[in-house]
Amino acid sequence: MFGGCVVKSVLLAQLSEEQSLIWHNALSSHQLEVWAAPETEDLLKLLDKKRQSNQPLPDLIVSDIGIRYGGGTSLLATELCKWCADNAPDSKVLLVNPRQIQIKEVEKRWATRRGAIDLLPKISIDNLSTAFEIAAKALDLEIKHEALRIAINNLKRQQKQVDRGAVKGRNIRQAATEELARKMALIPLMVMANEPEMESTDSESSDIPKHQLALDSNISQLNLYNIKLDLDQIGAIARQLFKDNPLLPAIVLYEQDNYVGMLSRRRFLEFLSRPYGIELFTKRPLRVLYEQAQVEVLKLHGNMPIVMASQLALGRTSDEIYEPVIVHLDGDIYSVLDVHDLLQAQSYIHELATKLLREQTQTTMFQTEKMASLGQIVAEVSHDIRNPVSSIYGNTECLLTYIEGVMKILRAYEKEYGASAPTISETLEEVDWDFVRSDLPQVVRSIQSGSRYLRRLVDTLQSLSHMEDHATPEEIDLLECVESSLTILSGRIRNVQIVKNYIEVPKINGYSDRLIQVFMNLLSNALDVLVDLSSRPDLIKQREQLIHKDEFHSGRSNVQTEVEINWQPLVMITSAIAEIDNRNWLSIKVADNGLGIPKEIQDRIFDNFFTTKGQKGTGLGLAICHQIVTQQHHGKIVLRSPYLNNKGDVTIGTEFEVLLPIN
Repeated sequence: MFGGCVVKSVLLAQLSEEQSLIWHNALSSHQLEVWAAPETEDLLKLLDKKRQSNQPLPDLIVSDIGIRYGGGTSLLATELCKWCADNAPDSKVLLVNPRQIQIKEVEKRWATRRGAIDLLPKISIDNLSTAFEIAAKALDLEIKHEALRIAINNLKRQQKQVDRGAVKGRNIRQAATEELARKMALIPLMVMANEPEMESTDSESSDIPKHQLALDSNISQLNLYNIKLDLDQIGAIARQLFKDNPLLPAIVLYEQDNYVGMLSRRRFLEFLSRPYGIELFTKRPLRVLYEQAQVEVLKLHGNMPIVMASQLALGRTSDEIYEPVIVHLDGDIYSVLDVHDLLQAQSYIHELATKLLREQTQTTMFQTEKMASLGQIVAEVSHDIRNPVSSIYGNTECLLTYIEGVMKILRAYEKEYGASAPTISETLEEVDWDFVRSDLPQVVRSIQSGSRYLRRLVDTLQSLSHMEDHATPEEIDLLECVESSLTILSGRIRNVQIVKNYIEVPKINGYSDRLIQVFMNLLSNALDVLVDLSSRPDLIKQREQLIHKDEFHSGRSNVQTEVEINWQPLVMITSAIAEIDNRNWLSIKVADNGLGIPKEIQDRIFDNFFTTKGQKGTGLGLAICHQIVTQQHHGKIVLRSPYLNNKGDVTIGTEFEVLLPIN
């Protein structure tokens, strides 16, 4: 009641800080007097002291069902309700169990029989309106919905601030654990990309020694526990099982031979350690304890790799991170995996991965050293070759001029004196003068063309071998970089059709040697794919069938006929000017008509050490391309598979687009 009448009061008895805050905001919005009982003081003694001193007692007591007193913990809800009934019948008791998010009807009946008006679950912003209606009814209070709405909105704003603060300053141990799990799991996955397949060992026992674990070992190979109980069996049996098996992490629970869940040792002992826990749970069916103790269980299939399982296990909340894991094996068999065993196996795999990675790194260092020496040799040899090649190329023009002069003189002699002399006639016939006269200029031009190509190849090798290492970027023609790459790879493209769709593009600032390396890697990958596909007629037929099937379903083909294999290896290079994000970019596309790249690995295609070529690949080519384009030239490199061709049709194959900003 308000407007000069006595203000009703509410006592919050030993609720948590979060629960007290929610209740205080809601009750204060209706001008109720709200106060909290000190946690250090016995609640019943506090109420009795107020009664004896004739102080007003609260109209409503919102109390935790487990009330602490005298430094201990006990279920004193019964005593509280009994005291109010005997000494303060106008004071009503509303019980809350903040450890449950749902209250069963049997629990509500237990609370009302002991004198409470109701038993509520953990109060949150979502169920606050319902809880407040029960409190208002007990206080005979008219609910002001607008005031309650404002209070709930204030709580939501406070909750967002708390959440942001929690994310920003979250538990250091949990954050460090998650980061460690991410890094630890990354190393084996990186090494597994280049590691040859290891022969699987057939073993009936799931408890295998550490030395038999491999990078791709799964959790079914670890030590698993398969002790199970039915929910209708009493808790004393579970207690005895845990006592007889000190290392048993959990018991698998069934109901009429159907898997239900898991009861971990930690949860079981936690509930038995509560007041009257042994009497409450050991003499009753496990169902009673399971309904109180059940939490979200991490259930994994037995074929999941250990490194992935450890990531998922360590990614759980801090309250669940030490809970065992349920492993689902073939034949609907459920077993328990101790997190300690999982992390121990993960630690061993991490050690193994580190060792293999160190070996790979050492091999890579040797290869890098060899390639660096080879690059220096190429630079020196190309410099030595360039001078004679330039001499040949420069002198062929003079030679052609001289030959044309000699031909002119000979024609003049022939016109003046003729070829009637027997000696001259025989000599002309012997050397086949008519053919020599027409073919000699062509031979010189062929030498000139070959020396021009050789000089271009030498120039490209010089640029690629970093003979001239520019400290700052220079103005370069990107199409010349593409042509230089094609020149170096000319020996590999004889059986592959190269289609060039060039337009005139402006020059950009960059490093020509590094961009040549980018296009060499892209073109080399395309050529490798096409060469492998050319040697596999079955894959070619599969590709053509897929294309015809797509055409049939899209309506471009009316009849599905026998597929005719007419595939020819093709690499298409396209230059264009693209406008992206209100900015002009120079675009170079390198596309092939191979089988394409599967969707599931496209996100990893630019990762270090990731390769689709098995032992032939290093997993560094595309990673280096990505680094050169994005970091050194501030550009972008995009993968499309499948991609749109020039006609706007979807084409099976792979396309890499290099985008570089125009100055």
